[in-house]
Amino acid sequence: MKRYPRAKEIEAKLKAGLRQKGYKMTLQRMEIIKFLARSRTHPGAMDILHELRKTAPGISMSTVYYTLDILKKEGLIKELEFYDEENRYDVNMSDHFNLICRKCGKIEDFMNPLSFSAETVESTTGFRPLGVRFEFYGYCKDCKGREQRQVGAAAENSRGRYG
Repeated sequence: MKRYPRAKEIEAKLKAGLRQKGYKMTLQRMEIIKFLARSRTHPGAMDILHELRKTAPGISMSTVYYTLDILKKEGLIKELEFYDEENRYDVNMSDHFNLICRKCGKIEDFMNPLSFSAETVESTTGFRPLGVRFEFYGYCKDCKGREQRQVGAAAENSRGRYG
């Protein structure tokens, strides 16, 4: 199984990638990068703004969006777009599966090796993939556990009333 990249590795890669492209490393930009590198929650822009305002009250939403847009444009992060909720951001650029909870919205990475590659797709079909996104939708272990406890409690209550 592949390992999840360490926060320090991710942070260094994001900073180096921006510097290499000629972007200035402002204090606010560095704070956004640090937060992204340490977060495994696939945060949305509002999540980032809310957390960073605790330590950097002057940070603006436009700075967060602009930095995310630069990182995305330069291929340093992935934007996970959703129809009915805020877009989220993924710093793990390796091929992996995202496990998305339908109840709480948590997104986790599943680092199992894929059984095929972009090269295999291209050599087999002639189609040249430029990006890939793999997702499983369902319930995380916390929400699944809560659901099972609620069902068990409801069954216990109904037996008590009618049994």
